[in-house]
Amino acid sequence: MSVIEDVPVRILVVNPNTSEHMTKALQPVIDDLGFKNVQYTLFTSPTPGISSINSPDDATESAKACLSALVPMLPMHDAFLVACYSQHPLVPQLKHECDILQQEATKGAGGAGARKYVTGIFEASVVTSLALTGSNTNESFGIVSTGKIWETALRDAVHELFGVTNSKRFAGCQTTGLNASELHDLPAEEVRTKMKDATKRLLQDGTSMQSHVRAICLGCAGMIGLEEAVREACLEELGEEDGKKVAIVDGVKAGIGALLTLARGGF
Repeated sequence: MSVIEDVPVRILVVNPNTSEHMTKALQPVIDDLGFKNVQYTLFTSPTPGISSINSPDDATESAKACLSALVPMLPMHDAFLVACYSQHPLVPQLKHECDILQQEATKGAGGAGARKYVTGIFEASVVTSLALTGSNTNESFGIVSTGKIWETALRDAVHELFGVTNSKRFAGCQTTGLNASELHDLPAEEVRTKMKDATKRLLQDGTSMQSHVRAICLGCAGMIGLEEAVREACLEELGEEDGKKVAIVDGVKAGIGALLTLARGGF
């Protein structure tokens, strides 16, 4: 093992809403990854804050509620995952605060030992999906999210991340019409049906673009446990062979994997 691998990576997973239930639901996902020599801390937004982030405006307000509580925690952690599926303001804000810490620790010398890493589950899932799909084989990825407002918000966020306003690599975003809290509060079968319907619409969008959707991002941290509904929809819409080819991307898993790669690699 390298010196870097001998040192535990300390990851702070940030739930920027006030739901302790949603924070606790992240723990089994993290544990199932089985990464060794990693220390995880889970953070829930202080109150008053936003109980369910159902729009970009909510994301902005949640960042205001969290940032001052997070800044004192930065020195005790190496990497930070913002567990809200949006172009969340905390991602650039935490990067800025980490840059300040690094400059203070190294007096501007850029020491690798002081470097800290930040990503959001949205950004991590998009990068992972691009790695899972071919650029020259008419393959694309898409997002299944919650309320309808996210169809435009996440489409625009992907375009900004790509640096272009149109790409066949992205099949778009379809939504369930539910908010994040309803994913847990409504009857399970109703949630499954809405997830499947949104997934099938996304797959149909890919077909209309003459591309094959080969990766689907779970567009909400609260969609933990709904992978099976997405898979079932893929099998029903595409058939057994093609339905199994679709990768289902959990942003929490993708984000932790990305942060560990950065930290272990010493980038």
